[in-house]
Amino acid sequence: MTPIPTTLSLGSPYTNRLVLQRGRANIVWGWDIPHQSVSLSINGTNHASASAEAGSDGYWCLTCPELAAGGPYELTVSGSRKITLSDVLVGEVWLVSGQSNMEWPLSGALNSEAEVANARYPQIRLFTVQTEAADTPCTTLKGEWQACTPENAEGFSAVGYFFARAIHEPLGVPVGIINASWGGTPIEAWTSYEALRSLPGTQAALEKQRALENEAPQLRQFAVEQVLEWERTQLPNDPGNLGYAEGWAATDCDDTRWPNMRVPGSWQSRGLLHNGVVWFRKTVLIPPDWIDCDLVLNLGMLDDFDETYVNGVSVGSHPKGTPEAHRIRRCYAVKRDLVRDRTLVIAVRIFDHFGDGGFMGPGGSMRLVRADGAGEPIVLSGDWKYKVEHAIDLVPGSVFQTYPRLDVPLPQHRLAALYNAMIAPLVGFGIRGALWYQGESNVDRHWTYRDHMVTLIRDWRGRFQLGQFPFYFVQLASYSGGSEWPYLREAQDHSLSEPHTGMAVALDIGDPNDIHPRNKQEVGRRLASLALARCYERPNVECEGPRLKRVEIAGNTARVEFTFAGGLTSDGKVVAGFELAGADGRYHAAKATIDGHQVLVTCENVPRPANVRYAWRDAPIVTLRNSAGFPAAPFRTDCS
Repeated sequence: MTPIPTTLSLGSPYTNRLVLQRGRANIVWGWDIPHQSVSLSINGTNHASASAEAGSDGYWCLTCPELAAGGPYELTVSGSRKITLSDVLVGEVWLVSGQSNMEWPLSGALNSEAEVANARYPQIRLFTVQTEAADTPCTTLKGEWQACTPENAEGFSAVGYFFARAIHEPLGVPVGIINASWGGTPIEAWTSYEALRSLPGTQAALEKQRALENEAPQLRQFAVEQVLEWERTQLPNDPGNLGYAEGWAATDCDDTRWPNMRVPGSWQSRGLLHNGVVWFRKTVLIPPDWIDCDLVLNLGMLDDFDETYVNGVSVGSHPKGTPEAHRIRRCYAVKRDLVRDRTLVIAVRIFDHFGDGGFMGPGGSMRLVRADGAGEPIVLSGDWKYKVEHAIDLVPGSVFQTYPRLDVPLPQHRLAALYNAMIAPLVGFGIRGALWYQGESNVDRHWTYRDHMVTLIRDWRGRFQLGQFPFYFVQLASYSGGSEWPYLREAQDHSLSEPHTGMAVALDIGDPNDIHPRNKQEVGRRLASLALARCYERPNVECEGPRLKRVEIAGNTARVEFTFAGGLTSDGKVVAGFELAGADGRYHAAKATIDGHQVLVTCENVPRPANVRYAWRDAPIVTLRNSAGFPAAPFRTDCS
């Protein structure tokens, strides 16, 4: 039972540095003592259209009148007490969501050091929703608005940041981005249960989910054991802690010749193109009144496993075999007997067995504090000394094709679990639109994805009650993930049947060996181009690449005509990715030449073509684009 409120509180999106959506009245909600009168004022002058009274459950809702873009404003809500929000801006607000490629931090993007250092935009605000899962809709979530600074942006969604930057400059108004994303999650978890019920198979999935509940602890343990066994046999193992024997954790270790690396950020993004073991060291000067005090060392998330030392003594570890280790925020107690003078030496040994390795942030969580909360935290992000203990060749992503299929869903995979915890508490907040980058976790069920995507779009629009707001999404990039990937991309393409949707094609900026391609700048730019052209109706903004219009077959040639062709080009390279099939349905690589807005496709092995397809591979080589630089979208004419 929800406790009755005893004092005034605001809904989760309402914190200092808030961004309100321009061009409309925005609702503000919260809770107070039942039947308490609540009012709102802006900069001390009452602008509320009416006072509200908290209901019997304490919930109240007010309307903040339309405010001119810009700011800062000061917003005060008065009830059983007063709460004043400072540095409030009015501009454009977008919700960004999805799985790991949307969650992927700026610190892991292409040219991340320069991008992080230049991320100073006082009128761009960032709100990260803390990852949580729930079986019923929640009313609150954890997160707060932050100004865009290098410290705050480095752990923020790279796609969200680059999108914000790309629309902020031409629009000339503040931009707020709410990032609600979680790696490795399916679309079903982001959709409300009420919406899912309309889809075939949902009831059976729910019944299976409920049937497993009593056995869930045992099944989950069995699943963990399956995964650990798979990791033991398929991924590299820790070769052993050689650095400690060499004295790399000791206070007297001479690390003056060790190079520097800015953290957070994966070491692969900093030029170390391997997995394996890397040591990091940082010497910290603490205030005099911290000596002989218990401290807490916060390092953010480390990928994957660690042994952490302070002044040569281990203060904590997460060894290989720790489930979901890359998602655990390291928080280690430093006992006072290690704090004998003002100098502390922090040494962290990180073993990375797949993908990216190192300090993954967020940067704001990397800090040393007194256990009693006294004094200002010492920020630990920035330059650390590093040394490679053991390099292992990068593990190809294709190894995950043998990843064990689990019988029991993780909490974040359950139906509606992320909608309940991470979207429902935002419903009603004023946004301009939504961005979506997800699909990798649904590839094995690609035939259902179009229906799920349309259901999610309609669900969110209906919940937020803001009309058919723009919903732009990213088509999956190239990756050697298996033969089902083209079909998931096709399902995404078919979702464009919904009004006011748009798709950013990313085939040309993927990485066959990495499911997390680093060029998030271009992803953000392409999504921003859709918004600028369609939502904001900016003139002369190209936003889309060539798309199939029609195919005419005459003799041995398929003549493929495109819309949004705008000067088809392959920059002098071979026009790759086209295939032809005859009546037997067998496709063969074909020769393609550009002819205006058309491409002529022929193949010696297919004298009488019946169907043509383009970029129909998990990781195709593609060169066809328009003069604006947007790549052609994949397609097939045989949809049987």
